[in-house]
Amino acid sequence: SPIPPINESIGLPVELWAYILEFCRFRDVMECSVVNTTFIKEVLPMITKLFIYHKDDLTVAFARRFGYGNAREVAVFCLITCLDPDGDEELFSICQYTCSRIVPFLAYFPSLETVGLDVDAQGIPLNSYFRDTFEQKDSVEIIRSLVRSLCGAFDSGAVPKNLRLYGPAFQAGSFICYRESGCNLCRMFCQSFPLNTALNSRATCIGVKTRLELVSKRPGGPEILSSPDMVLELLRSHYDVPFKMETAPNQYVEDQAVVYSREVMEELEILCKNYFDPRVLTPEVITEAVGSSAEDDQVWVVQQHHEGLSDLGFKFDESIMVVDEKFLLSEFHQHIM
Repeated sequence: SPIPPINESIGLPVELWAYILEFCRFRDVMECSVVNTTFIKEVLPMITKLFIYHKDDLTVAFARRFGYGNAREVAVFCLITCLDPDGDEELFSICQYTCSRIVPFLAYFPSLETVGLDVDAQGIPLNSYFRDTFEQKDSVEIIRSLVRSLCGAFDSGAVPKNLRLYGPAFQAGSFICYRESGCNLCRMFCQSFPLNTALNSRATCIGVKTRLELVSKRPGGPEILSSPDMVLELLRSHYDVPFKMETAPNQYVEDQAVVYSREVMEELEILCKNYFDPRVLTPEVITEAVGSSAEDDQVWVVQQHHEGLSDLGFKFDESIMVVDEKFLLSEFHQHIM
């Protein structure tokens, strides 16, 4: 006999089934898909979120059931594997099986916008594993292979060019690079990955100047480098360091001063000298970005960086105050300035 419509055979509208399954694990979704062919044809294409907890689920056979569906978000929770779960001391590594299957799986979702590789199955951020995990050469090589595969996928159009990737391996070049000056992998990363990801990975070994030059040669690169958004984001990327300054005998001012890292100051200098004109920003906008974390209207900036930003052409309003570096209470700034 012919298969009845899904809303008759299962009792719920197609839209409601799709909504419910967006809260389920991918394996549960696949088990539901065997109910009947109508389920595959009508429900699966409407699902927009997929949560992968098992490496065995990253198969082309499963992805095909979605028929190049409308999934916008994929989260993979099986990037970390335990090498000896029965041992006295747990040893973790990057799962080669997972990494080798990610790109072929993602290629079946042309509407994909976000891929998350930043937490494990228990919701623990992968950053907590990486200090120990990335002491293992095998894990480093696996991640480097994944990055190469993704570079090829971006270049060939197998995955969307504007795909947002979340995960330590894509937000800091130190996790994919042996810190060799100008290594080919870091160049591939900056030439192939989405522009925002390439720009935000400031730890790549090729240096700020080379990274920005590579981005400037890509379609859309000059536009993003000359936009105020990038410069304002850099101005917001500062540290707040406490200081205590004597203004008169036995009278002190205690507050926090804005301090920038060497990398941020270098990037601002290159942008302002080659791509961006700071004069398009009003003093109020600049001051708001610099004082984004200030608790009151008065913003203190360490003198060295106030002079450096002023030399680049940034203008501040009267709420900006200057404090000498010698009044800073923490030695932390000595490691970043």
